[in-house]
Amino acid sequence: MKNKIAFVLTLIIILSCKVAPAKTQTQQIPVFMYHMLTTDSHKTNNLTISQSAFRSQMNYLKTNGYTTITMDQFYDSMSKKIILPAKSVLITFDDGYISNYKLAYPILKANKQKATLFMISHEVGRTSDSMNAKQLLEMDINGFRVESHTDWHENLGSLPYAKQLNAIRAAKTSLEKLLGRKVMYLAYPCGSYNTNTIKAAHAAGCNLGLTTNEGFTSRLDNPYRINRIYMGPSDNLKTLKHKLDYGKQLMWHINTYLL
Repeated sequence: MKNKIAFVLTLIIILSCKVAPAKTQTQQIPVFMYHMLTTDSHKTNNLTISQSAFRSQMNYLKTNGYTTITMDQFYDSMSKKIILPAKSVLITFDDGYISNYKLAYPILKANKQKATLFMISHEVGRTSDSMNAKQLLEMDINGFRVESHTDWHENLGSLPYAKQLNAIRAAKTSLEKLLGRKVMYLAYPCGSYNTNTIKAAHAAGCNLGLTTNEGFTSRLDNPYRINRIYMGPSDNLKTLKHKLDYGKQLMWHINTYLL
């Protein structure tokens, strides 16, 4: 009898050791990448999505049990192995267009959804198309957190290391002064980066680097090569569901392989 109990306990331990890593190591997080919004669906370019389409997408996520997470939560899942809710998504915007404040922010706020804006620090308040300091501060304290998109939207991958480091540090310093808190995350402008970019981002104190490489991200990935999923004018609920389902299928295949 004792031998049977010992065998069962040993089997449970072996199985738990085998199953747990698959669940913790392979959680696939979709990071959606937006830029501009418009109220006129006939006036779009490859970086613009209509407000109505964006509203439909956010409403779909809300009504279907998806949790919009913060960059801090995403980082914790990467660095501390914290398990996020099963249906977690990260919503990001690049550049800092005024439409993010006027058209996207009200939808996110009404839905109590989180998002992250990667702001070009030198564009703050420069033109009528970019957000000013007051608008950024309002968004930042209401769930639409502001992080860095460099100082002048520099094409980092084409610059020597020293200039990359300066561009990242300058933006980080400027935004931290504006927001009154640490800025810890960076999105590479135009998705341009190389090994020196990663070194510079780390040296400047950035914890994560987001690319424009298509795909989902898990904690197995390089924290300075975070994949994102482009969202543009042709995206609707059908394409959103397809992109979300891709991650589920990918996770199932990886889990099956590891198990």
